[in-house]
Amino acid sequence: MRIYKQTLFISILYLLHIGEIYTQNNPNPNQGLDAFIVNEMAEERLPGASTVIVKDGRIVWLSSYGFADIANEIAVSDTTIFLLASISKVFTATAIMQLMEEGAIDLDENVNDFLPWLLSIPQFPDAPITFRQLMTHTSSIRDNDDVMDTYYDTPDPSMSLAECMQRYFSTGGQDYDSGNNFYSSIPRSRFEYSNIATALNGYLVELISSTPFDEYCEDNIFNTLCMDNTSWFFRGLNPDQVATPYQYSNGNYQAIEHYGFADYPSGQLRSNVLDLANFMTAYLNGGNLGNKSILSMSSINQMWTPQVPSLEPNQGLNWYQEELYHNNSTSLLWGHAGGESGASTDMYLDPLNKIGICVLTNGEGDAIEICDKLYEYALSLDPESGFYPDCMTTSIIERDLPTTERKLVKIIDYLGREVPIRTNTPLIKVFSDGSTERIFILNNP
Repeated sequence: MRIYKQTLFISILYLLHIGEIYTQNNPNPNQGLDAFIVNEMAEERLPGASTVIVKDGRIVWLSSYGFADIANEIAVSDTTIFLLASISKVFTATAIMQLMEEGAIDLDENVNDFLPWLLSIPQFPDAPITFRQLMTHTSSIRDNDDVMDTYYDTPDPSMSLAECMQRYFSTGGQDYDSGNNFYSSIPRSRFEYSNIATALNGYLVELISSTPFDEYCEDNIFNTLCMDNTSWFFRGLNPDQVATPYQYSNGNYQAIEHYGFADYPSGQLRSNVLDLANFMTAYLNGGNLGNKSILSMSSINQMWTPQVPSLEPNQGLNWYQEELYHNNSTSLLWGHAGGESGASTDMYLDPLNKIGICVLTNGEGDAIEICDKLYEYALSLDPESGFYPDCMTTSIIERDLPTTERKLVKIIDYLGREVPIRTNTPLIKVFSDGSTERIFILNNP
């Protein structure tokens, strides 16, 4: 395990002052907010972070800080990929809701109708376990950490999802434990957060769709939303783009080898803030990103409705409400946080103001105060100041072509309107050979 001494805060401040790369794509740069984020990263021991705000369909803030790889001094950029940890759960929930929309399942249906072995709570063998219970942490399925810790491997799990579920839930499975894998309460009578329950939901997607869970998500979520840098498995990504996870101990940052776990639908997804901007925009726009759709508004409304108010008033269907502080007030946003070894992540959405914020880090500190400040800033921003995600500008062909023997024809904005050169605005140069080139001229104060 590599260990690095704590000189990181000074390095981040240095990069912030000399590296325009960190704000060159940011349509609303704010040095005060930058300084707050960097200071919070130092206090929370977060070696690197990527942040994004979407508002009314546009990216209105995009900025990254610190290091993806401390030893090699590789800075975090907007394309750096992070382990999402439990933010992954809302993607698993999205897949379940897609099956519901197709009529393949009912959320209150007994999942035993689809499993190859019998699932039951030992003290209540006749009580049905439903998809809704799995999505609201009320199924009485318990995380047995002693067992689940054995499911980790590097960089991807060696055990299949099917084998993992059979071992944990089937009475004949080698990891079955009636006392430690389940609570002694009837389903829907108790709220207890459960990772393995979400993993089971992912396995059910696999069974019902007759498609491996990761492939189902690739085909029905990631490809639809142009999430090209998102994958459930490390092997599906460019390793040079993935941030190294770090633990902080005794004044040192300790690098962790990339890892995965067999119950992966609960937290193994990796992505970057640009891809998640597409995902948040789709959810805030009734499931649509441009002319592409992943869910209906009706399904999203269900997910963003408290499901078990007497047990946990802020729990929706995997999504939950988080209180964010802003302007001497508070607001409840729908979202999810994530925490794993060397990863701390947050993603929250405000449907009323059509705001989405996301913070991804490769450390283990708490970034919630960064979320507070980003949300406060988002409320003040004009959506017209931002730019549309790439997935909504597919009419513009972008490719690498020789720069010789071509002439500049015009300059357009992301809506395709011809405009003059201007600063702090994402623009596109259109050349005589049909090629294009994105530009962003930073107007330094």
